[in-house]
Amino acid sequence: MIIDNCEQGSETWFEKRCGSIGASSVSKIITSTGKRSSQRKAYLYQLAGEKITGIKADSYSNANMEEGINREQESRELFEFTHNVEIEEVGLILPFEGADYHCSPDGLVKGEEEGLELKNVLASTQVKYLDKGVLPTEYKLQCQFSLFVTGWDIWHFFSNHPGIKPFYFKVSRDEELIKLIHAEVNIFNRELTTLVEKLKE
Repeated sequence: MIIDNCEQGSETWFEKRCGSIGASSVSKIITSTGKRSSQRKAYLYQLAGEKITGIKADSYSNANMEEGINREQESRELFEFTHNVEIEEVGLILPFEGADYHCSPDGLVKGEEEGLELKNVLASTQVKYLDKGVLPTEYKLQCQFSLFVTGWDIWHFFSNHPGIKPFYFKVSRDEELIKLIHAEVNIFNRELTTLVEKLKE
């Protein structure tokens, strides 16, 4: 496994993620129920374009997402305080040299083989998470993909909104889902390689 300490959001970080499947995008390949996603073909074309041009495609952003990014350090420090741990920031993780998939965790628990996924959400979303008390479905694949990439057993999910208590869920490996993720990622990357080679002829 390769842990790259480049700064997230930097030019180098974008370059290293170019044409590579990321944990936050695996839901564009398969759904949390194991079915192939309706976004699969569009994502295939996106990554093919990135591989051919060497330029990472722009990602969608809005004011709420920007606010979440701005509050990330605050939430990271809150997690450290409430769990009595130290969080190390990293750029991205590859399972091996030259891999075409990666994860970019919001932090790693220092001294442990455990990762962290932080979400700074709207007040209504935070209330929903606290009310349901389970890992939000929309982040199930992201967390399991990160466990797949690292081979680790634990991933921490932590969401926060000012004035509302934080929500925490300890994610363990779902071996059946990870097996499916592995298979679908391999199929997707074979299709991606074939498409890129075809377009370069």
